[in-house]
Amino acid sequence: MHIGILTARSPEYHPNRRLVEAGSELGHRVTLIHPKNCLSAIVSGKPGLEMAVSGDQPDVLLPRIGATINDYALTLVRHFELSGFKAFNGFQSILLARSKFLTLQALANHGISVPDSHFVSNLKNFERAVSKLGGYPVVAKTPNSRQGKGVILVESALTAKFIMDNLPTKKQGILVQEFISSHGREDIRAFVLGDRVIGAMDLKPKAGDFRSNIHLNGNGKGVNLNKELTELAIESSKALGLKISGTDIIVDGNSAPKVIEVNYSPGFRGLEAATGLDIATGIIQYVTQTGGGTP
Repeated sequence: MHIGILTARSPEYHPNRRLVEAGSELGHRVTLIHPKNCLSAIVSGKPGLEMAVSGDQPDVLLPRIGATINDYALTLVRHFELSGFKAFNGFQSILLARSKFLTLQALANHGISVPDSHFVSNLKNFERAVSKLGGYPVVAKTPNSRQGKGVILVESALTAKFIMDNLPTKKQGILVQEFISSHGREDIRAFVLGDRVIGAMDLKPKAGDFRSNIHLNGNGKGVNLNKELTELAIESSKALGLKISGTDIIVDGNSAPKVIEVNYSPGFRGLEAATGLDIATGIIQYVTQTGGGTP
């Protein structure tokens, strides 16, 4: 099978390199496709697509641009689908997953527990959100933050004012969320393929930081999830219509586990290192064996 990976990163980027290696070892062709090398068209009322790919076109598409995917690349994913390509994941699910608040909307709509959250675009509503959350500290996030960037602990009205005064664009909005202390808290990342969790790890933030992202030097340890957390990760992925996902869950012991994020293009360097699992091969096998995707 020929697998196309839609990516703006280089062949040396860990997920790209591992997926190409895994595909080759399993006898498949894997091609990295940069969005800028694709030409979308509508000719005589029908969608058409040209891409800088030698030989035959891919059989399936694996979009891996991340939460920062822009409107051009997102539209391109839709054009791939309309042109007959099967996508893992598709336009609609990526549209939801690229925005943290749209993700929380979808999860809450499916009865999945999430942190108390507000979406604001001005200081007045930021302050209203803080009041409803019980006061400072709160967590502020840009809608498409990734790897812990664009996430800050806000401990005072002065900091809140500084954030709102310096937003690049207030049209984007900002997420204001309850703060859950890292003391006694478990941060779980579960990697979901279809209706299975193929690997999970417990993340610990570095000293002095409330964020547990591996990219911020957090520590990860492989874990076997219980039935409750396994089902929660799978249902969260399905709530967004995702075939492949990384689901982040907080367990603090004081309430039901809460899902804080579902990533449509999760990295897996840390997970492979923490668990010894071959996540890249699992992805390739899932894509080639199911032949599902969208449309």
